[in-house]
Amino acid sequence: MIDTYKQLAKELIAAAQKMGADLVTVSVGCTRSFQVEARNQKIDLLKESGSSGVHMTVSKDKRRSSVTSNDLRMETLLPLLQSTVEILPYMSADEYYTPPNPSLQGRADVDLKCLDPKFEQYLSPEKIETTLLQEKQTLALDERLHTEQAYYSDLISEAVYADSNGFVDGYQKSLFTRGMSAFVEDKSESSQNSARKQTDGWYSCTRFYETLEPIEKISEKTCERAIRKIGAIKPKSQEVPVVFSPEMARSFLGSITSAMMGDNIFRKQSFLVDRLHSQIANSCVQLKDDPLLPGKLGSRYFDSEGVKAAPLNLIKDGVLENYMYSTYSANKLKTQSNGYAGGISNVILEPGPYTEEELIASTKNGLYLTFMSGQGANLTTGDYSRGAQGIWIRDGKLAEPVNEFTIASTFLDMLNNINMIACEVDERSSILSPAFKVENMAIAGT
Repeated sequence: MIDTYKQLAKELIAAAQKMGADLVTVSVGCTRSFQVEARNQKIDLLKESGSSGVHMTVSKDKRRSSVTSNDLRMETLLPLLQSTVEILPYMSADEYYTPPNPSLQGRADVDLKCLDPKFEQYLSPEKIETTLLQEKQTLALDERLHTEQAYYSDLISEAVYADSNGFVDGYQKSLFTRGMSAFVEDKSESSQNSARKQTDGWYSCTRFYETLEPIEKISEKTCERAIRKIGAIKPKSQEVPVVFSPEMARSFLGSITSAMMGDNIFRKQSFLVDRLHSQIANSCVQLKDDPLLPGKLGSRYFDSEGVKAAPLNLIKDGVLENYMYSTYSANKLKTQSNGYAGGISNVILEPGPYTEEELIASTKNGLYLTFMSGQGANLTTGDYSRGAQGIWIRDGKLAEPVNEFTIASTFLDMLNNINMIACEVDERSSILSPAFKVENMAIAGT
């Protein structure tokens, strides 16, 4: 379908220009997906679906308007396009809205291995049977476990982007996810959460079916993570080192990269405004975005404006080296796009020389952070306060589970207090991060 979508995009651009538009962008694509969810050896959800759509933006004299349709027939799209062009004189002019610089556009010359060539060979009955087996194996590990959800999903997508600069290109991607979530009734006498459910789980997410983690490993991790929460108590209020698990490191870095986006910078909605080329983190922190990693979940050949993808250093030796710009945010900030229309690709915190166990062993009294909740990450002020759960660290070893408390600091203090980074990287997301230790954070508990 890629060639068909390319031809459709070209025809729509030509039609819009004939109608009077001087700038046209078209995004067109389709997705097919499969999803199964099970509980107590019964199917809760079984869904196979497909969707397609086109998004068109037209502009004239710096005035722009957009239209979206799920009907890809020209007899439907041409009247929509005509009405969109006709309302342009009534739109407000925006001097910062321009096409990308054509010299920046193109397809990165690399095979990103985004598509599993065997996608069509994986049959629905096998996916369902494996999901039911996933649940059965998990519950067999410990009689205290109950199913919250066993699940599997996959999708294949095809997308094309084209514009009146003459750029037109597209590619296919596949994605597979398998996971399990379970709970236990917390009846421990030492717990402050008697009769409450303690829930946790594990999942695997990859571009290729054959690289999904085995269901046995997912079952083991689900069991371990749920059972370790039994007997959770509130910790005392204090200031201690906090070891961020890879999942929590990923959450933190997601907020950091949002603060680096050009849109937040020009709107003055980031604590990193006016901090370019200044020290914002410990010198051990090396952070980059690399869209050209084969097989990774955030990899891309070009951004959503057709600007060629390329690696970008974000933080080097603790110094903020770059913001991430789209064409619009770059125009606002008097620079040029560096390929970040549509957001991040693969954000990578460079691994350190330690194992995660060594981070824990180095902590006499502190917290191993496993879960955060709430909206307490303020990108504008830089304040950071989140509800949390975890496991207390005592004399370098994991001790009792803890919950119903808050961790608090600021983004800059946390970045500057990262003093140890682990070597094991969690690759189940477009943010690839190991665990790290923040030397000091406030814990608000009892």
